Amino acid sequence: MLSRLLLFLLLCTFGLYAIEGGISVTVVEKEKHFISEEVLVKVDLKSTAFSIKNVKVGLENSNDYIVLAPTSAASLETIDINNTDWQIVHYEYKLYPLHAGEITVPVFSIGFQASMGYGQPEEEFSFKSEPISLEVEAPKGVSKEMFVLSTPKYTVQSHISTKMSEGNITQIKVGDAVTLKIVQEAKNVPDILLRPIFFKESNQYKIYAEEPALNTKEQGKGILASRTDTYTLVATKEGNITIPSQVFMWWLPKEEVLYKEVTEAYSFSVLPSPNMHLNEGTLEKKRPFVPWSFIIFSLLLLSWVFYKLYPSLKQRREERTIRYQQSEEGRYDRLMETMKDDNLSKLYQDFYCWLEVASPTLSRSGFRGIEEVQPTFGLALQELEAALVTTQQSFDKTDFINELTKFREVLREQQQVRVQGLPDNINPIF
Repeated sequence: MLSRLLLFLLLCTFGLYAIEGGISVTVVEKEKHFISEEVLVKVDLKSTAFSIKNVKVGLENSNDYIVLAPTSAASLETIDINNTDWQIVHYEYKLYPLHAGEITVPVFSIGFQASMGYGQPEEEFSFKSEPISLEVEAPKGVSKEMFVLSTPKYTVQSHISTKMSEGNITQIKVGDAVTLKIVQEAKNVPDILLRPIFFKESNQYKIYAEEPALNTKEQGKGILASRTDTYTLVATKEGNITIPSQVFMWWLPKEEVLYKEVTEAYSFSVLPSPNMHLNEGTLEKKRPFVPWSFIIFSLLLLSWVFYKLYPSLKQRREERTIRYQQSEEGRYDRLMETMKDDNLSKLYQDFYCWLEVASPTLSRSGFRGIEEVQPTFGLALQELEAALVTTQQSFDKTDFINELTKFREVLREQQQVRVQGLPDNINPIF
């Protein structure tokens, strides 16, 4: 009984103090930043509470850079500030510039929940970062518009083979297939930065490309990214074929040296197929004769079958159309079409029509419920509501569409998590 009373008094004491929160966003400074070289952005979440959870950081990819988000916090610590203990959660985001020149990371939202412990009320915190400006340099001898991979180590290898042999191929026949594999590996960069390869088709062969295989694995204190491109070349004409070499440029930032890697060029001759001339000479002899009466009868039969099946096919098509129009995707597409017009009343109506399917719960809770799920959507919704009342209120469609797109992704991720039977939370929890 005494322990319960002490616990109650302790919890009451916690309730007397308001929870405070804050953030800090900093960039680890370097003497120089080069194209595609890692830029470390540290995001710190601060609170006087014991627990920080449901973290949402809106730092996303753009046309200027790629962001690699952490799967968990880098560290957690407690520090004393003015005789008050603050919990600080450190996140490390890796940013990779895609071109040289001045790159600006715009303001992004940061939110989290904090509480004094189990059973205590949770305090919602929402902040905005300051814009980040970076001056990115291009390697010596490279234009600012050109992308060059910056990495401590890079290798590229190529390999050629057929069904019958590998390596040194000197002859094939018309119709034979040759497989070419090119494997790139680089340290401490995301695999998505390894550049794709493009081959031009020739009148002597056709090219079929497979989906590239991207992979990233840990290696020591860093990561090793790889990309494997596989191509199948089918010879269509006799003669001599050359598969051209590929040139890959990469930059070693530590030594500030530009390297060039060149794959091997492959040359071989294509011989005529042994059965080619035989088939050409006997093609007319083997072609079967088809009487006109059979062709006419077949066309009439197909017409009769189509006439009988047309009503049911039409009904099925109409049912599919109705199902699509009532689906989340169909209503969302209709909402996007409404965005092109200036009819805000129709936009408001179609928005709620879509929300009834996307999230029936939020459609009944109104704008306030939507803002609880995505706080950054609040301003755009308020502008829409005000513009419906007076024509003097401006309404930014672009901002509304951007926030709507993010909101739709949040709803989809929440739905996926619920289907998998996991807690309704897509961010790291602490």
